[in-house]
Amino acid sequence: MHKANNLERVLQQLTSGTFKGKKYIVFESEHPGELFKILKKQFKLIKAAGGVVFNELGQLLLIKRLGKWDLPKGKLEVGEDQRLAALREVHEECGLNFLGILGKLTNTYHVYHLKGRWILKRSAWYRMVAWGDISVEPQVEEDITEVCWVDEAFIRDKDFDTYESLVDLFQSIHFPKRIKHETND
Repeated sequence: MHKANNLERVLQQLTSGTFKGKKYIVFESEHPGELFKILKKQFKLIKAAGGVVFNELGQLLLIKRLGKWDLPKGKLEVGEDQRLAALREVHEECGLNFLGILGKLTNTYHVYHLKGRWILKRSAWYRMVAWGDISVEPQVEEDITEVCWVDEAFIRDKDFDTYESLVDLFQSIHFPKRIKHETND
C-alpha cells in the first residue's frame, strides 16, 4: 500500500510526534522504484552544509539556536560548492575567519513542513579547524543566541539538548587532543 495519500498521512504522523523516539521508518513495497518516485514528489530538497569545527585546543564549536545546541550550517546558494558553503556558514553564524577543512564527515537529513510543502533538508558536514583568533559572536538574526567552544564531556552529558537529526552525528564525533598548526618557517 503506497499511494500518495497514505504517504502524506505517514509524513503528518512523523512530524506530529506519533512516531516520537523512532529513529527511522521502513517502507516495504513490491514496487520500490514506484514508491521512491512517489516519495520524492512529496518533498522539496534543500541542500545545506556545515562544520564540525575544532580549535587548536581540541574544543568543539557549538551554537545555540532556538534553545537547542546545534552546529553551524546553512543553505547552499545557487551554484555554490558544498565546501565553500560550509566555510561561509561557519563564518557568518559564528564570526570565525581562519578556517580549514580537514575532510568530509557525513550527510544528515531531516524533514519538516513549511508553507504547505514537505521539505527534505540534506546537510553535508565537514570536519574543520579554526586557527588563530577563535573569538566568536552569534549571528542573532539567524536566531543564534550563543556560540561557544566545549570539551567532549559537554556533548556526552545526558542532559545535552540537541535536535534529533543530529544525535547520531554528535555521537560519532571524535575529539582530537590538540591540533598542531605546522608552518614552513
